[in-house]
Amino acid sequence: MKLRLYSFIVLLAAAAGCGGVPPSAPPRLAAAWTAEPVTPDGVAAEEVWSRAQPYPLLPPRDRNGGTGCRQPGTVRFAYDDRFLYVLAELDDDDVVQEEERDNRHLYETGDVLELFLWPEGKAHYWEIYAAPNGRRSMLFFPGAGRKIFLTAMQEHTRLRAGARVDGTLNDWSDRDRGWTAEIAIPLEELTRYGDPFGASGNWRAMAARYNYSVTLPEIEYSATSPLPKTDFHLREAYGKLVFPERIEHK
Repeated sequence: MKLRLYSFIVLLAAAAGCGGVPPSAPPRLAAAWTAEPVTPDGVAAEEVWSRAQPYPLLPPRDRNGGTGCRQPGTVRFAYDDRFLYVLAELDDDDVVQEEERDNRHLYETGDVLELFLWPEGKAHYWEIYAAPNGRRSMLFFPGAGRKIFLTAMQEHTRLRAGARVDGTLNDWSDRDRGWTAEIAIPLEELTRYGDPFGASGNWRAMAARYNYSVTLPEIEYSATSPLPKTDFHLREAYGKLVFPERIEHK
């Protein structure tokens, strides 16, 4: 009787798709080379952004059925000898960020784009924020088992970020159209612990988003990786950051 019951449970789980679907392979995220530096002001005027591949933000599978974001967005990557650059273009009908200082946990106070960078095989990784009002933060974790947020904040870095809002910030009574953010992450921070960056490195990356809106039934979470659940620290799901051959544009 127990054996037949066990067999029935296994067959039922297989029919429902439970545990039978392998996890999605991490996406490949190509960073376009730029010979000219990007000014992180939230205005995607640089030529490199026309070449950089846009990657859509996807809801985790435990949110919204994993079928798509109610308010979609895309993220692009670029780099030069000094910085890794990120451009996010985000639909948003209620743009909000109430924190007016840098180096804060901006996901607690409104809309934010997060970027996670991990040298694969190492314990340490970074978490970087950019908000629609131009506020920014950079956190460093020595390891996944040592996420002490109180001391993770890196207050003295050359991290730069800028944003532009298409609408009115912090006014829930009207409808906005969205916001754009650009981030410049100094490579001197990412190589501080001996991890090479670029074609000789082995980096994983994921952009993620907290989207607050008065018109949404709940906070909308999304990421460039198809996450099995809402957890932005699932490093094995981060995309593989790749660096195509440099092309000098004259």
